[in-house]
Amino acid sequence: MAEAAVSLVIDKLGNLLIQQTVQQIVFLKNVPEQIKSLKTLLIDIQCFLKFADEQQDDNPMIRNWVSKLRDAAYESEDVIETFIVKMQALKKKGFLENLSCFPKRLLCLYKVGKKIESIQKKMFDIEKSRLTFGIDQVLGEGTSTRGEELRKLLRSSPFTEDKDLVGLEEKTNSLVAQLLVQDSSRRVISIVGMAGVGKTTLARKVYNHVDVIGYFNCRAWVYVSQKCSAQEVLVGIIKQVEKQTKESLDLLEGMQEADLERMVREKLQDKCYLVVLDDIWEEEAWDSLAAAFPNVNNGSRLLMTSRYEKVPQYADALSKAYKLETLGEEDGWQLFLKKALAHGLTSESKLPPDLEAIGRKIVERCDGLPLAITVIGRLLQGKSEWKSVLDTLTDQWSRGRKGVSAVLASSYNDLPSYLKTCFLSFAIFPEDFVISTRKLFHMWIAEGLIHQKGVEILEDVAADRLDELVYRNLVQVVAWTANGKVKSCRVHDLLRDLAVAKAEEVMFLKIFGESSSSFPSSKCRHLLVNSCSERLNFPGEFEHSTPPLRSLIFFNLAEVKHEVNLSFVRFKLLRVLDLQNMNISYLPEEIGELSLLMYLCLRYTRIERLPLSLGCLQNLQTLDIFTFASAVEVPNVLWKLRNLRHLYVCETIKRVPLKFDTLKNLQTLCDVYLDNLIGNKLMVMTSMRKLGVWIERSSRIDELFSSIAKLENLVHLVLIRYGEEGFPSLLGLSHLNYVKRLRVSGRLTELPSPHNFPPRLSHLSLRATRLAEDPMPTLEKLEHLSILKLKNAYAGKELSISENQFPNLTVLQLEQLPNLVEIKIGRGAMPQLRCLRISNCYFVEKLPEELRFMKALEKVEVEDMPKRFITRLHGMDSYKVSHVPNIIVTGTLDPRMLGGMLKARRVLDAFVSVTRGKRTS
Repeated sequence: MAEAAVSLVIDKLGNLLIQQTVQQIVFLKNVPEQIKSLKTLLIDIQCFLKFADEQQDDNPMIRNWVSKLRDAAYESEDVIETFIVKMQALKKKGFLENLSCFPKRLLCLYKVGKKIESIQKKMFDIEKSRLTFGIDQVLGEGTSTRGEELRKLLRSSPFTEDKDLVGLEEKTNSLVAQLLVQDSSRRVISIVGMAGVGKTTLARKVYNHVDVIGYFNCRAWVYVSQKCSAQEVLVGIIKQVEKQTKESLDLLEGMQEADLERMVREKLQDKCYLVVLDDIWEEEAWDSLAAAFPNVNNGSRLLMTSRYEKVPQYADALSKAYKLETLGEEDGWQLFLKKALAHGLTSESKLPPDLEAIGRKIVERCDGLPLAITVIGRLLQGKSEWKSVLDTLTDQWSRGRKGVSAVLASSYNDLPSYLKTCFLSFAIFPEDFVISTRKLFHMWIAEGLIHQKGVEILEDVAADRLDELVYRNLVQVVAWTANGKVKSCRVHDLLRDLAVAKAEEVMFLKIFGESSSSFPSSKCRHLLVNSCSERLNFPGEFEHSTPPLRSLIFFNLAEVKHEVNLSFVRFKLLRVLDLQNMNISYLPEEIGELSLLMYLCLRYTRIERLPLSLGCLQNLQTLDIFTFASAVEVPNVLWKLRNLRHLYVCETIKRVPLKFDTLKNLQTLCDVYLDNLIGNKLMVMTSMRKLGVWIERSSRIDELFSSIAKLENLVHLVLIRYGEEGFPSLLGLSHLNYVKRLRVSGRLTELPSPHNFPPRLSHLSLRATRLAEDPMPTLEKLEHLSILKLKNAYAGKELSISENQFPNLTVLQLEQLPNLVEIKIGRGAMPQLRCLRISNCYFVEKLPEELRFMKALEKVEVEDMPKRFITRLHGMDSYKVSHVPNIIVTGTLDPRMLGGMLKARRVLDAFVSVTRGKRTS
């Protein structure tokens, strides 16, 4: 654990040495040398820390040694960063003020030199005492080869679900039968069992079972968790029962719990529904939700998972809970083999007897828990020596840790230090929280957890780190992007508990409101404040001490109705400030004093105006101002943020020119109006990778294309123009030689010809274009295209793909095509297709015949399609997809929506007719 902390400080010291502030020290020339010497000493000590970490639980003297070392490492970081903050504050003063502050500067430099000298001496004393405690084993962390292998395995087939689960078919069928039993009353069916036994996995299989999908015309899945927020659960159900607009989402966020309860009840009143309440802990949680689920004698069901039998019994005394037991010896062994030998030996018969004996003993230590077996199996997949792992588990057992606790502790200890710090960061997210990888990566980089690897950019290194954690089964994927990258993720409760326990010790994390209402000690470096903190008032809560916070993160405060008073002036070492969802309408001017701040998130707040002092945040890397305010005033100071890498604005930003072209490090600029960009020399923003622009005046779009044509790193372009006027000609796209991903949102009269698209285009998304003509004859000629998404993009009745076209297409998504009746695919087309998604296309009757010849197809996803389509998919059309390993069906379109869809169809037919008439006249 100290290994991770010291590794983090070493990296930060290295970064500090190259910062201009430190380089400019001329009065005390030995200060940079002292920092270098301190870093070297920490590197030497780090070699012994893995051994020390593993031994400290057993040896109080080693535990004390590790604690002293960690404290000293953090102290050195505090001293140097405090010095930098003071120097930057002095730099802001004018010439005369600077002159008068000259003695203060000398004194500051003298003090920092003495403090570093003192820390160095302390470190030397700690290092000398190492041999006294028997800390003399050097355990290397190895190369990154293992990580590369894991990433390759993970990305080899991202659309394939885990097929290694054993013994679930009979259990699934039993639960499905319970759900579908002829009983018109609303019943609660439950799965109970200890943590890690597979309750959620089993519930998911039941939820996606074809018979369940066919029976219930409305389904929703929500996580309840130990700290139940009825408001969040109810909003989650509403979002799944009925698609929401941005305006309706804003309305939901501001509603009282009683109103949400009434809304859920009304929406479920005339539906045969299935709602899954995953991980419910207390009877009180059920009490807060029960009234939202109407009992209208139509066979509706609730499926509940819980660790405790008392909860489902309380919810429905007549329903017997399904108790999920741990795996038997043979089932556990088979699961272990599938995980540990997935890419090596394929059958038990090929295992050498001595290896089998060790493997069975390892499985025995897992106590039949699937989570433990899966994690340890992944750990062993890259190891040739299993006995050392067995010895480690035996050692953990002797210390009182058993079963899953021993396995998870061993898996954590096996991580290289760069992965330990990344894993510990999951402690800051609430239980069962679905984490956006974009947000996660930005926070990792701001915290200094991610470091350059050759020419690879930091965001790509962060993605590699997450891939390693996913493949080790320490992180669960919630959603994938179309091109097979992790879009969102979460961690199992037990793994989060482990991360919290370690992070509280290693990173001095404090979670306020989850298990304690006491405020953090003076050592606290990372503070998470959650929804239990309605009385929260900063900085009044820190009357007696101000901890050296690096991260201040607020979660689940959307339900706090009164405006929270915030002041950050005491937390000048902050690197991460996350105010997402907070009920605040202003940002204090003092925000400009947080000179080390690298991540500032104001997403979904009510902030209407940003202060001028925002321009003082010279180290800021990520700024997210996607707020709920009806109008957002942004001062023209963003150009000063020269280290900014990611800027997310919102459509309600005031349309005034903003200077951006000094931001040479900017990689992401999303949802900015073209008027905001006018006057900028975009061609000098050479780091730009993703640009999202709202187009209002069509005459300027060619000017935009010519400005960005030479940006070699610009691979992702989003163009948005809503309204009846639609886009003008997009011929200028052909000049964008480097763009690989393009999204066009807004009406298009016609598509450009194939040679007028960006020549390297591989990802294309068309939304709300409402094309009159079939786009496929044009799009199939884009030879590099690998991902195609059409959402409300076409108003015609037939999509036709010619023979042998789309040679490189791997993903095809068709969504909200309200007129579409038939999809035709010519022989030999789309030979590389791996994922097909069809959603909300009510008049499509059947799958295309040619699918049965597509051997590369791994996943067919059907969402919100009519029951007749789903029945046919599992019946007379099943032969077309019998070779596809993953067929996922979610939701069914309510037949009562047909009237509105027919009306929309008539409107679109008229639109197509008019468009064609104009074209021929």
